[in-house]
Formats: sequence, C-alpha cells, structure tokens
Amino acid sequence: MLDCVEVQIHESAGEFRAIAEPLYRRDPVTNTIELTLLRADRFGDDALLLSVWEDGTAVGAALQTPPYPLACNGIPIEVHAVVATELARTRPGLTGVRGKRDIALAFADAWHAATGFAGTVTTEERLYRLGMLQPPAGVCGAHRGAADADQALLVDWVEEFFVETFSHQRDDTAGRRFIDNANAVGDCFVLWNDHGSPVSMAMLRAPSAGVSRIGPVFTPPGSRGHGYGSAVTAAAAQLARDAGVDDVVLFADLANPTSNAIYQRIGFDAVADSVRVEFEVAG
Repeated sequence: MLDCVEVQIHESAGEFRAIAEPLYRRDPVTNTIELTLLRADRFGDDALLLSVWEDGTAVGAALQTPPYPLACNGIPIEVHAVVATELARTRPGLTGVRGKRDIALAFADAWHAATGFAGTVTTEERLYRLGMLQPPAGVCGAHRGAADADQALLVDWVEEFFVETFSHQRDDTAGRRFIDNANAVGDCFVLWNDHGSPVSMAMLRAPSAGVSRIGPVFTPPGSRGHGYGSAVTAAAAQLARDAGVDDVVLFADLANPTSNAIYQRIGFDAVADSVRVEFEVAG
C-alpha cells in the first residue's frame, strides 16, 4: 500500500481547501480547528498545507500555521511514516503536532523514526460537545457583546490567557492581531458584566461546517470563584444555539479539573482527548 502513497505540499490555499475541506467535513466536530482555519483563510507564507494521496485519491490532509503545531487529525495512521519521511526532508524544523491522542502520538513516533528527534507531550486537552445546555443559576451580572471600547481589555485578557495556558511570552501586538483577525472573520467576544464591569470573557467562533467553537474563555484571577466563567460560556453557547448552529464545542485543559467540571455541569459532553506534542529540534 505504501508504495502507492504520495504527499503533496500546496502553495495555493484555494487548491488545498478544495481537497482538504471534504475530508475534514466527514467529522466536523473533531476537525473543528482545521475547518475554522480554512474558513478564516488567513494563511501566511510560512503555512504548511499538505494532502496525502493513494492511487490518485485524496485520503488525508494536514495544515500548520506557525508558531502553532501541525494539525494532524486528517492524516490516516497507516500513512504517517510516509508523511513524516517527506516532512523530514522538506520541513526538518517542524516543532510539533496536535490532534486526537492516538493520531498525534502515532505521528510523533513516525517523526522520531524518520528524524531521530523525540516528542514530548506538553498539553492534554479534552474536546466537549454541547448536549442540553444548563446555564448556572445565581451568578451575579449579565452577559453582553464586546464593543470597540473593550478592545484593549480583550487584548489584555487574550494575552493573559495564552501566557497562563500555554506559557507563551506576552506579546500585545500579537494579541491585537488575534482580536483584529477574529473580528474580520465574524468571530465574536462575549463579556460577563457584574456591577457594570467586565469580569469574564468567552470567544465564540463563527460556525464552520455547522460547528461553533468556544474559546478562549478567561476570567482574571481576582474574579474567579464566582461562577463568571460558567455563566459567560453558557451565554456564548446560547448565542450559538439561538443562531441555529448544529453543534457547539470547546476544548478544556485536562490539567485544569475545575474547568472540566464546570463545562460538564453546564451541559457539555466529552468527545475525545487531544494532545500537543513538541519535537526536539537540532540545537
């Protein structure tokens, strides 16, 4: 079988989308990140867009927008060795992968075999899908949509989220670009206000293939413990439901049992576990 497998690297985002989107739409919940990226259509010159073919038929796809890892859910495990060998030649500096646990770990093993560089699991997440929404009762305040006057606050909170969750170095310029890009593609930010002031935030992504993803969700440390994160997440989910979205999903860091418990209490059901794997690189 492997003798018939070919890996293609695409320079054209349009060409890649035409091949990859039908593959990702077979499981739009699990492939929510990939479909969101395709909808946004904001691939830089350093983006990695690849498809996998067997006997002239597209059987897999993967994409990377640095500095984020390669989203590998769309690569069948049986062709990981071929893909890893090709990327070892064309993208030897690949920094990592993310995807469903079995797929990402299998690709990390294939990468190790092809390059000699091992992978380390740095983040473990659980994907949840909304069942019956159960908003928390008794939380003070109410939700509202973010306005232009909230942009500085959103940048601050988005950057705090990335620093706290992924140990990123704070970069307000990147934060502003994140907010601007989100606004440009129709994503929205929901704030929870208490006594007239914002105390929590949830980002609601515009739907892709009938799926809207919530995240990031952030409550500043001084405002935690009052149910604001649960309330703003439920409010964002209700907005998606009111708009007729088929499925609402989110990821939760398995290292944070509080957030996982919160999401389950308001009606989210576990779908699958995902991991991020960082690769050793030549020093």
